[in-house]
Amino acid sequence: KLWKQFKTLGYSNKSKEKSQIVLEIKKEKCFDPKIVVNSMNNFFLTIASKLVSQIKEKASNLFKTTCKLFKDYYINKGVIPKSFKISQVSEDFVYKELCKLNTTKSTGIDGLKPLFLKDGANIIKESITHIVNLSITTNTVPDELKYAIVKPLYKKNSRLEVGNYRPVSILCIVSKILERAIYVQLHKHLNDNNILYEFQSGFRGSYSTDTCLINLMDHIRMLISKGNYVGMVLLDLQKAFDTVDHVILCTKLEGMGIDFTEWFKSYLEGRQQVVMANETTSEPGIISCGVPQGSILGPLLFLCYINDMPISVKCKLLLYADDSALIISGSDPKQIAESLSKELDSCRQWLMDNKLSLHLGKTESILFGTRRKLKRVESFEVKCGNEIVMHVNTVKYLG
Repeated sequence: KLWKQFKTLGYSNKSKEKSQIVLEIKKEKCFDPKIVVNSMNNFFLTIASKLVSQIKEKASNLFKTTCKLFKDYYINKGVIPKSFKISQVSEDFVYKELCKLNTTKSTGIDGLKPLFLKDGANIIKESITHIVNLSITTNTVPDELKYAIVKPLYKKNSRLEVGNYRPVSILCIVSKILERAIYVQLHKHLNDNNILYEFQSGFRGSYSTDTCLINLMDHIRMLISKGNYVGMVLLDLQKAFDTVDHVILCTKLEGMGIDFTEWFKSYLEGRQQVVMANETTSEPGIISCGVPQGSILGPLLFLCYINDMPISVKCKLLLYADDSALIISGSDPKQIAESLSKELDSCRQWLMDNKLSLHLGKTESILFGTRRKLKRVESFEVKCGNEIVMHVNTVKYLG
């Protein structure tokens, strides 16, 4: 109680100096809040586009290589072109979504608090339903619903480095009601038609990190019990959610039988964000690529984007969102390493075609087997191109 009284008087264990973000800009500390937030916004907006531009320099036929393959992939799955259309929603649907709102969530750029919307659900349900259905019928997402507030969250290391802050996006609540209307129908289409990759465990009902790890461990144990070695490569993708190409994503949605890509184009394009920190707001900036962070649809759209990744390899591929594992077994470790190298090269090509960046410095290889068998192995060298993949004896997966 005494401490609560102190805090009301302005005393706190966190000094103002610590809560104030100060950055090192041009080798000098910058205390100007406007310059700080503008620098942060510029960094968050350009980090993904810089990665994409590096990929463009290495790959001249972006997406062309895999475009036909992914279309055949869905045809073979029995997907009928333009078979799925989004339907308008009822007032009852909107009312239920408003009543389910988490009142502890932050307020978006429109200033409408979730508690206000939840308490007034019965009064505003008609207006919100009209907005949602108008968006669906016109294939248009209002610009006001595509505006994000970004709060920089300190991660670790030097507080002066902008790269040590994670952007946390806050969208307005009404946009999430609209997204839920689309999400529910899109998710049902993907599930009913078994479109999502069977070994994708990320962002799916009845799947979790536990199911992914159990599947992985059971598979490895089964192969070892047959007297095999098991080689695995864990791929690390850089800013995968942020480098998603909007044109490629809409093309992939079309391949999944979705006759609603104009709405998704409107949803993805022209999004803006501002950084808010030090009681200051940055100038707005355009988001040129990536799925919207902090959104309802973002994770599901990413699954759609990466869903045809299995066409790039012949070995077993496990996915948890962007966490990927290539697995090959056999009696000869050298042969396993060579096969993994070929599969990794093929996978890397698919990633580049789809404007996704493989971080080789954090990609790891590991060999499993009985203790007695592993003692006989002199080396296990997996390569990607001419670069050797880091070999480890223990690995952290989904951590």
